[in-house]
Amino acid sequence: MARATIADVAKLAGVSQATVSRALRGIDKVTPATRRKVLDAADRLNFTLLKSASALASGKTMRIILLSSGKLNEWFNSNVLQGAYEVLTPEGYDVSPASIIGKDEADHYFAELPKNRNADAIIISSFQLDAAMRERLKAIDMPTIGVNIPSESSCDASVGIDNFDGMSKAVRLLKSLGHERIAFAIDYIPQDMVYNTSQRTEAFLEAVEQNGYGEDGAAIVSADEHPQSMSRPQLAAELVAKLLSLPQRPTAVCVETDQVAIALVKELKHQHLRVPEDISVIGFDDADIAEAADLTTIRQNPLELGRAAARKTLQLLKDEPVDDPHEAQEPVLVLRDTTGRATRGEA
Repeated sequence: MARATIADVAKLAGVSQATVSRALRGIDKVTPATRRKVLDAADRLNFTLLKSASALASGKTMRIILLSSGKLNEWFNSNVLQGAYEVLTPEGYDVSPASIIGKDEADHYFAELPKNRNADAIIISSFQLDAAMRERLKAIDMPTIGVNIPSESSCDASVGIDNFDGMSKAVRLLKSLGHERIAFAIDYIPQDMVYNTSQRTEAFLEAVEQNGYGEDGAAIVSADEHPQSMSRPQLAAELVAKLLSLPQRPTAVCVETDQVAIALVKELKHQHLRVPEDISVIGFDDADIAEAADLTTIRQNPLELGRAAARKTLQLLKDEPVDDPHEAQEPVLVLRDTTGRATRGEA
């Protein structure tokens, strides 16, 4: 059976093809009665107006880019994608996911974006736009919405976890448990990129100062530079080796993400250290795996971050005032089995 055409719908509804197009695209210049006739005819013929045709007429692509740092199948990125999809799809938008790893891929993506503008807006997750990237977006007048962007000023609107509040809660917990020597463990971050986890390092340093830790009481432990991403067990092994090589071993460590924290706990046990009896560990995210691992962590909700970013996107596209343009999600401290009081004689 041949696919129904717009001409078939117009004939059945008794209107012109232009009226069918306007009615199906939701343009106001159609009476409710005529729109109902067109919709009924389209339903009877199983006719759908192609988005490409609608885009040509309206100047809109009905597509939103979601550009993330890291792999799309990771816990955070997949949840942001799901949240954005839930809000944007019912409004008729397609979500076009993409990802970058490192500065070279980011530069290439933004260099090509003006040539291939195929979206109405872009949601950028977990990395900072540099000046060149901002200029390219400005040149094509594409609304930009950030998710966990270290500097909210680089986007028209943003939503993200309050890293400073999160790290403050983690450090205050360790202080209350009597830990006098603590550390923050993080993967290597290239100097030419700023990620959301970069801000957590800054937040940790601010928190230790506010809680009275001196230079000897707090340390940053970072992996060495590596050209390709390391597996988490490899990363954990390097971080634990550095922790144990410090002049005075910390009795507690905050870790950039839950996945790295769980690998680090396993490596500590390989080195015959008990968690939390010998060393306490706090992650960040409260990913699904954190509960199974009984990991104390800082909870964020990427599903809701994706939904909130999508709602702000729709408001920008409709030229509506954006509710709370730069919104911060409050982190929650989740207590589980990887934290405890500092052992007497080590505190």
